[in-house]
Amino acid sequence: MKNSRSGLLLILFLALAAVILALFGPGLFSKRPTAPSTAPQQIPSPPPAGFAAKGLVESVQEVVLSSRVAGEIMEITVEEGDRAGAGAVLVRMNDRKVAAQVELSEARLLAAQAGFREQSSGFRKEDVAAGDSAVQRATAVFEQAGIESERQKRLLEKGATTRVEWEKAEEARRVARAQLDELKAQQDKLRRGSRQETVDQAKAGVAEIHAELKYQRALLADYSIAAPFDALVIERFVEPGETVDIAAPLLSLIDPDQLRIHAEVEESDVGRVVLDQQVAVTVDNLPGKTYGGKVYRIFPTVSRKSQRTFDPMASFDINTQKVYIALDDYAGLVHGMTVNVRFLE
Repeated sequence: MKNSRSGLLLILFLALAAVILALFGPGLFSKRPTAPSTAPQQIPSPPPAGFAAKGLVESVQEVVLSSRVAGEIMEITVEEGDRAGAGAVLVRMNDRKVAAQVELSEARLLAAQAGFREQSSGFRKEDVAAGDSAVQRATAVFEQAGIESERQKRLLEKGATTRVEWEKAEEARRVARAQLDELKAQQDKLRRGSRQETVDQAKAGVAEIHAELKYQRALLADYSIAAPFDALVIERFVEPGETVDIAAPLLSLIDPDQLRIHAEVEESDVGRVVLDQQVAVTVDNLPGKTYGGKVYRIFPTVSRKSQRTFDPMASFDINTQKVYIALDDYAGLVHGMTVNVRFLE
């Protein structure tokens, strides 16, 4: 009987607790109401008036160095990310054959110049003296041959020799006479010097070889490719040992110290951009930073959008107008970064 009464009291207690929780439970466990905050709330400022466009940070100078000749790449002196001073050789190609042709033409030029000097300077005293001596010796030989021919003729008339011996002596006289005449002609030519036509021909030969050498030296220079300005290498397309054709791309260079903003204004905003118009430029990864600048070039045509961004919703099926912008400050900006441009009106 006592246990039954205890069980009944327990049931009544649990029922009463359930009713209380049903009526007042949410209020019992809720937080006490707090007083409204009096701290000032920061309301984002509205964007400045104007219109927006996407832009790209790019170098004012950007070039792709190409091969001026076909051949084998021997050496590339830079890697991507390297800096190179203006005039520094970046690529060397196999130039052995052309270098040999240059050496051959240099030797030919020296020989041609020596020949021209000889033709244009006339005779030398030493050459004339040697020629005179040769003429004197030939004269003595001729005179002696004449004496011998006369002696053989007298002997033949007396029957003391044969006609064959006389003919031999007469032939020796004729040969000596011909040699003497040839030496005298040479001596006269030596004293007069070369004809003007010969001198002109020698001079033209020098000019021809000199022009050929100039061309070969210019061709040899094409086998070494240098940086046209103080540059940063941003891409390398080839490796040593490769064989390339004429105009094959080798290296891509920029000047990282001369930057600009290349903006593309949508066709609906064309006509709202003017020279010297002020702009505000922001970058997604530099929150709170705004760059000031102004428009310095507006292209007169509209063409298909060319810039690619990381926005998957961006459409390329639109026409845009290209605009160049100069900023007051480029701190934190590098070639290739995407920026947001607002043209202020």
